[in-house]
Amino acid sequence: MKIKITRCKKCQSPKTVKAGKVNGNQRFKCKDCGCQFQPNRHHGRPEKTKRFAIILYLFGLSFRTIAKLTKTDLHAVYRWIREFAEEHYEKPEPKSKAVIVELDEMWHFIHSKKTVLDMESL
Repeated sequence: MKIKITRCKKCQSPKTVKAGKVNGNQRFKCKDCGCQFQPNRHHGRPEKTKRFAIILYLFGLSFRTIAKLTKTDLHAVYRWIREFAEEHYEKPEPKSKAVIVELDEMWHFIHSKKTVLDMESL
């Protein structure tokens, strides 16, 4: 009989013990780092679903509509699209330098002008 050693997902230590079950799946706890994990649990959606969501977004659908169609969380759809954009698109450099003017500075500048534009005299 072979004994299968389950290694920790976080630190790869073989010192793991059984720590109950969750939804019928065995859970383990690492004695070294304290991490609890299920070795057979798969996280996330298939890549096919993520690509479909990105294509729908490129066609102009909203995040909420995409989330309903793919039966996923709204925040997950947002994260997929943001990661895709960061990976594939470059942010363009600004063409001119922006000047930041405080509102208080602008107010004092406008009121300090000596000449007043009189629209009736034109």
